[in-house]
Amino acid sequence: MKKSVAAVLTAGIMAVGVISSGLTVFAEEAEEKTYTVSYNLNDGNNEDMPEYQFLTANMKGFVAYDSRTYVQIDLTLDGKDGYKLVSDFYVVENGKKAEIGDDTGIGIVLTTTAEGTYTDNGDDTVTIDTPEHVQHDMFTDTYSVQMKEAADLNVNGETEDGSYDSDDVPELLSLVPETVFTLNDEGEIVTYNYLHPEDYETEGAEDGAAETADTAGAELIAIPSDDEATTFTLFDNGTYEFYFASYDIKDNGTYAYDADSQTLTITDVNGKETTSTVDGDNVKFQYAYSESDQLTGDFTVEAAALADALK
Repeated sequence: MKKSVAAVLTAGIMAVGVISSGLTVFAEEAEEKTYTVSYNLNDGNNEDMPEYQFLTANMKGFVAYDSRTYVQIDLTLDGKDGYKLVSDFYVVENGKKAEIGDDTGIGIVLTTTAEGTYTDNGDDTVTIDTPEHVQHDMFTDTYSVQMKEAADLNVNGETEDGSYDSDDVPELLSLVPETVFTLNDEGEIVTYNYLHPEDYETEGAEDGAAETADTAGAELIAIPSDDEATTFTLFDNGTYEFYFASYDIKDNGTYAYDADSQTLTITDVNGKETTSTVDGDNVKFQYAYSESDQLTGDFTVEAAALADALK
């Protein structure tokens, strides 16, 4: 990362040779190098990922829950003072990267590309400045579109798929704050952090947690879906939570229970009602996510267990 000065013998020598006392001397040409880090649950480094990844949302929750999701960051230094940073969130299914339009429906393009200047600190770290230009690409597919609400993916409030440019949306420049990168000789990004972390401290985190605790009821029963991909939880204040862990998707609404008929009636935020049926000793129902009926869960619970929990 440090430039050699051995070849620079005379002031004014740049990239061409000069003859002095019969000696031809060439200045060292700038060397471009790319440093990389990839975060994934299977790699065991997801907890090391900082809370920001230069994207429009913090994707740490997804990477912690779903081993198919990755965040890869590439930092290219031109050897002078220019950098190019690319941060990419993507999904791998069956050993290959899911693409938009393939048969998985979970392909996603969530990529930030930024260019600006940097300072070599001379101690295995570099500091990148706020970029001069940023492009952000956001494209989703049949199922991955549900990540938008789950992670609050948006570009300055805009949630439509597309390529966004800081020339049109200058707020994109804030995706890449002044950041200190620690690098090694193997071309790896060891870690990174805000140059001024005090400017990015989370405000109101404790207040938000307290508010959640006040508004959420006590859990009465958590019902796993038949395929164990989702969970339906009933609380003592008459509310429920549908949860799809793989994509950290939550859906809330209200419910009512009739003990005589052992019927559970579920009402989502749109006012849509779902009524359970009794099948022998079990109560069954299918729940559809309020934002997309393509995400559903089939649930089966023992009628006695349900009645006991809701008595």
